Amino acid sequence: MFSKKDISRYYDLSQGHYRLFWKLEKSKSLHYGYWDSSTKKFHDALLNINKILAQRANVSKEDVVLDAGCGVGGSSIWLAKNIGCKVTGISLNEEQVKQANTFAQKEVMKHLVTFEQNDYTNTGFPDESFDVIWAIESVCYVPDKSEFIREAFRLLKKGGRLIVADFFKKEGLQRKDAEIVKRWANGWAIEDYSTKENFERQLNERGFSNIHFENANDAIIRSAKRLYRAYFLGMIPAFIYRLFNPKATELAKNNVGTAHLQYVTLKRNLWMYGIFYGEKTVAPDFFNGKTC
Repeated sequence: MFSKKDISRYYDLSQGHYRLFWKLEKSKSLHYGYWDSSTKKFHDALLNINKILAQRANVSKEDVVLDAGCGVGGSSIWLAKNIGCKVTGISLNEEQVKQANTFAQKEVMKHLVTFEQNDYTNTGFPDESFDVIWAIESVCYVPDKSEFIREAFRLLKKGGRLIVADFFKKEGLQRKDAEIVKRWANGWAIEDYSTKENFERQLNERGFSNIHFENANDAIIRSAKRLYRAYFLGMIPAFIYRLFNPKATELAKNNVGTAHLQYVTLKRNLWMYGIFYGEKTVAPDFFNGKTC
């Protein structure tokens, strides 16, 4: 099982790839984005997912948002800049938090956004601190997704909204299919992906209501293909790296190969990119008056 240190280390190792292929300084994004009729370029898609999720969760200027697994702060800054809401971004990775604060300073958004190193399964924030919990491609990193769901429910105010965009493996994968999906996940320091069905069940069990799910494969396939093409560009440098760095970690050795695996498994319909929405509509006697 991957530790929090392993996950943080993975992002230290892969950030250079994002700087090159995702133009990180401009996009401030570590995700697939969302392609639709309004997007013509990859950069447009990377920003567009913020607009899509903000619309799905009905984020307003009056909301206080937790960006759970904020990366380098792109979504948090976008929300503050385009909607005017207050956002707290959290990440396990110290360097990401530093980079996010630098970006916020450059964008003159420090009055609306704050970033800190924290664990979204155990934040230490008071109950009912946020109107919206926002998570893009970050919930997959916790082995037991219910830990995130439980903490999100605790942190949301009554009537608060949860919005999650992430990877969900197909239910009932047979041995070889399950192995290749897990190999891809492990290459990204992810223990395994949840199924859509299991994640929805966990949302229901915790008490979320008005749950909606969108299969967004069509909206991310072009980004997945872009990452696949990057695999061919990175094959030779990766081989040289492995050759001259025999003590390199397995994560470092296998990172380039995951760009291949994520695309071929998507084309074989072994996983889907999904967007979940849910609300904390709590009855007065729910859990005997307790919400944690």
